[in-house]
Amino acid sequence: MNMTNQVDQRSPRTQARIIQILDAATACFVEQGFHGTGMARIAERAGMSAGHIYHYFDSKDAIIAAIVERETSAHETKMREFHLLPCENLKHEMVARAEEGVRTNTDPFRSALSLEIVAEAKRNPDIAERLRRHDVIVRTEFARLLREKLQLDHAEGRVEVLFTLFDGLAIRMLRHPDLDQAGLTRFFRKAILAVLED
Repeated sequence: MNMTNQVDQRSPRTQARIIQILDAATACFVEQGFHGTGMARIAERAGMSAGHIYHYFDSKDAIIAAIVERETSAHETKMREFHLLPCENLKHEMVARAEEGVRTNTDPFRSALSLEIVAEAKRNPDIAERLRRHDVIVRTEFARLLREKLQLDHAEGRVEVLFTLFDGLAIRMLRHPDLDQAGLTRFFRKAILAVLED
């Protein structure tokens, strides 16, 4: 059951409960991993009974799927924001948002969740398909943005470089948790500008 697509159609109380469960589950998964976390632990963290959770999600896999959908939907929303910007501001805004991208992708909590999702995708074909479907949407939209608004050729290659830069930050945080975010952001800005050159 994909709850995230149904949240907006439900009562505010139900929406709040679903968010409460997903937030609790996300925290547990970051601490103990998807497979190290049981429903009882999620229920304890959410402050409700396991039976109550089953009223909203019929399995732990359904909770995992909902978390993945929530994460990917947030990325797609950010992508749509770029489409609303005037052409003359787009490149500047992409560079300006480098700091936010570095901060988000080096946050220990976000990094751990990202790596856990990727690991789960290797074990779970449904999660792998969700990630691939999301990647196609975001990659296609970003490439279209570069072609239509910035008039750039080889848009797909440029997108792959940018995505690789930001996606790799979760791994860097695992290996080097004390990395210099300010210094990294400075060079990310240079890298983004280089990728977006005609």
